[in-house]
Amino acid sequence: MNIRLSATAVAVAAALPFASAAVAAEEKTGETVVVTATRQPQRASEVLASVDVIERDEIEQSGQSSLLELLGNRAGVQISSNGGPGKTSSLFMRGTNSNHTVLFVDGVRLGSATTGQAPFQNISLDQIERVEILRGPASALYGADAVGGVVQVFTKKGEGGFRPELFVGAGTYETTDVSAGVSGAAGAWSYAFRAGQYETDGVSAKKGPFAARQFFHDYDPALDADRDGFRATTASGSLGFKFNNDHDLELNVLHAQTRNWYDGNGFNSRGGADVGNDDVAESIGLASRNRLTSNWTSTVRIAQSKDESSGFRDSFQFDTLQSQAVWQNDVKLPLGSALLAYEYLDQRVDSTTAFAKKGRWIESLLAGWSATLGRHQWQLNVRQDQNSQFGDETTYLASYGYKLTPLWSVSAALGTAFKAPTLNDLYYVDTFGNHGDPSLKPERSRNREAALKYDDGSHSASVTYFHNRISNLIEWNAAPPTFAFVPEQTDDARIEGWEFAYAAKLYGFDVSTSIDLMDAKNLETGKRLHRRAREQGRLAISREVGPFRFGGELIGVGKRFDRAGEVNELSGYSLLNLFARYAVNRDWAIEARANNVLDRDYELAKGFNTLGATAFVGVRYAPK
Repeated sequence: MNIRLSATAVAVAAALPFASAAVAAEEKTGETVVVTATRQPQRASEVLASVDVIERDEIEQSGQSSLLELLGNRAGVQISSNGGPGKTSSLFMRGTNSNHTVLFVDGVRLGSATTGQAPFQNISLDQIERVEILRGPASALYGADAVGGVVQVFTKKGEGGFRPELFVGAGTYETTDVSAGVSGAAGAWSYAFRAGQYETDGVSAKKGPFAARQFFHDYDPALDADRDGFRATTASGSLGFKFNNDHDLELNVLHAQTRNWYDGNGFNSRGGADVGNDDVAESIGLASRNRLTSNWTSTVRIAQSKDESSGFRDSFQFDTLQSQAVWQNDVKLPLGSALLAYEYLDQRVDSTTAFAKKGRWIESLLAGWSATLGRHQWQLNVRQDQNSQFGDETTYLASYGYKLTPLWSVSAALGTAFKAPTLNDLYYVDTFGNHGDPSLKPERSRNREAALKYDDGSHSASVTYFHNRISNLIEWNAAPPTFAFVPEQTDDARIEGWEFAYAAKLYGFDVSTSIDLMDAKNLETGKRLHRRAREQGRLAISREVGPFRFGGELIGVGKRFDRAGEVNELSGYSLLNLFARYAVNRDWAIEARANNVLDRDYELAKGFNTLGATAFVGVRYAPK
């Protein structure tokens, strides 16, 4: 593998003495509990997988507006966006495709069965208490689509006495953000409710001149030079009832309703108004947790999620309804713990596109075992999915770790994953000649990785190597002579890379950094996979002095290509972001954020704008 460092990546790498990938600043040894890596609570210091945890304090400090923006700054994650907040976006986990990452909200799967993508850009941070990011194939735990990883969002739960919260903020691009919530517990009941609205005028989605295809120009300065705004209205709720120490019920709900304006390839000429779409992302789940014996806990969850998108002034509709049922059993063994579970997922689509099939179901059985004995750690998982369209698929994960010393440890893992083609991949068709291919086969991957970690309580570091081989990889591309977009299947693709990160408290400063070096390539053509940079780096520094907390982050991303076959190069870029927080008293705080301080002009997708320098100031009321 031949990977060249950009100047920005080198600068970030040189900023600290050494770096790693699997340990983030917020993961304090022996304190943070991670669920997503094994589907069971586990201390972060015992996790063998590459996991990143983002707590509420860091979410508030980030100054971002959506889950996509928050994730875009993390190790192993790259993003693209077609024109600013709320626009069509993609997330690439460890170099895999944008529909290779699964999103869960409080244990409920959320996403589109037509595109296969999760609505990261529509999930407001106002409703999120915590995020866990699992990097690497996870189909043995979570089934189809988890080729690159899993993102799990946890909303707030109620505890203690009555606690109100309020946040009001405003910034450049006519941006406003207002949210409020209450939480608490009374007797056997616990509750938490939040609601908010984020709105911005944004920027013009498209920039010109740019010819997206070879036979027409898709930027009309008379129509497309205006700003294309975004509005998100969100709410979440949690209601729990504790029968006793062994039995409880919990209801979780998330609702996000957004309106997004964008430039419509010259088709927005009806009165000169922009086209756009209204989206709804929603999840609701009811979970019963029952400790049946001292060693056996049973959890039953029934849930439903929606991903709906409809156009205004340009009529279209793509609605996905996913009905889900899970029965998970956690059993403590003389050595370690076992996991046995059954899952059922039913996906239904209602669309203006005439899909040949509008639904499918998947039944799954999975088992797992994890244990620690002296210096040794193990994690084994196996899962069988029966897909109504593509038959049976078995995936596995095997991980082993060894503590060299109390401070140093090594680990290795081997895992497989698969993804069934989406309904768009198979059956999509439109009036411009773009179409799917019903003969496509499922994508399959085999990943191996190894890691070296160090943690002395004050400094944490690691280096991780991964090698993911994917067969039948699906990429959409403009095919001559008409240049209509169609899915093309690659027999062999390879994604190979290194992840480095480092976190510490140095001379009163909290410091963390990560470096990603990656080669994502179609081995048939020898060309790089589109929109994936060879290098990406992040350096974050902050300090607390009395009531003040301030800091900044430097992000660097190398060059990428916008289309398959290394077509339309996107230049590398670097961004500097700053933040400050002043605690007026125990309950009130003033927060300020300035992103892209140097006003860099960069592209996440060819021909689409990004935000320039931004500033945002808010006031938060959160009684302790």
